[in-house]
Order: sequence, then structure tokens, then C-alpha cells
Amino acid sequence: MCDVGQEGAYAEKIAIKADIVARKPASLGHVEAAALAVPGLTALIVIEDTLQLRAGETILIQGGAGGVGSVAIQLAKHIGARVITTASAANHTYVRGLGADEVIDYNAQDFTKAASGCDAALDTVGGDVTQRSFAVLKPGGRAAFIASGSQAPKASRGDVQSLRPNVARDRHHLERLVALFEAGAIRVPVVTRFPISEAAAAHGVSQTCHFRGKLVLVVR
Repeated sequence: MCDVGQEGAYAEKIAIKADIVARKPASLGHVEAAALAVPGLTALIVIEDTLQLRAGETILIQGGAGGVGSVAIQLAKHIGARVITTASAANHTYVRGLGADEVIDYNAQDFTKAASGCDAALDTVGGDVTQRSFAVLKPGGRAAFIASGSQAPKASRGDVQSLRPNVARDRHHLERLVALFEAGAIRVPVVTRFPISEAAAAHGVSQTCHFRGKLVLVVR
């Protein structure tokens, strides 16, 4: 499996650095590997390295039905944390199936009133959700942000940590992701496939930021 990142292109083959690839499990198809690599790598670094989530802690994951959120929920549950997530009503069954203990409908509920005393938070949404996420943390809590620019946002309170994960691509983290998949700790997010001829339509769906799992362009 491979995290193409900045080397990505609409091509059947590309040259890529050997130190940012890992062997794809035989049980994982190429499309599924593409859907797992990037969000899985991000979720892994956020949950294990940046937030250093521990068993017994409570985490709020904003946008649990998205690619990163889908994997983050599973990783948090594998660690033994209690998981609260936000999702539209149509995705509640999906995120509960991933392991979410509590789901907040962001269209009908104010998550700052529905959740409190969290040890950690992960914001995959951005916008006004960023600053509001600090409100759910208990004193000493920490929040990680992947949708609010290259720097961690300034926290609205002084007793919590604001963190920007360094999602560096390397074989070590990809192999860790493979091991978690092969152990059954995580599964691939729901995949929506688009033929390469419909790339523009796929980008249109992606830009809405309101779709389940991951979009994959199938070259052939």
C-alpha cells in the first residue's frame, strides 16, 4: 500500500520513494488499499502519536463518517477509549458500526452542550468547529486539528493543549497500519468509486465535505 500524497497524479504508474511505501496485504484490494492508506496514516499519527490516547479516556471525533474519522473511531476503540463522534443522522448507523459509543447529530444538536469533560478531541471539519471544540475538553485536555491550516489554532482557554499533527509519510507508520488491519483492529472506510473519466464529478463530491468514507478514482 502506498501514500501517494504530493507525488500523486492521474496516471497509471508513477515513480515514488521506497521509504514511503509498504507491502500491501494480500487480503486487501488495490482500491481498498488506496482508501485506507492516507486517512489511516493521518488517523494513526493523530491518535497514537499526537494525542497519545489511552485506555479509559474519552475522545470527541468531529466528522466521524469521513475517511480520517472512520479510522480514528476504530483506533480509539482498539486502544480502549470511549468515543463520541459527530455525524449527520444518515451516518449514525455507520459510525456506531465502527465503534462509536455516542453519536451527536450536528444538524440537530450543539455538540458543546451534548459533550463535556473529554480528555481529547480530534477536529477533521474546520471552520467554526475548530474553536468550539476546545469547549468540550476538561482541564488538561488536548485537541488535534487537521483542517485548520498548517499551524495549531490558538486555544480559546489556557488550560488545554492545541496540537497540529505532523503527518509525515514513512514506512514505519504504514507498516503499523498494515499490522492493525491484519489483526482486525481496523477495517477500510466505505469506498465510493469513480472512473477516471468522472474525475471532475468526484472532485465536486469531495469539495462538499459531506460524504461517507473515501472517494477513489479507478484508473482502469
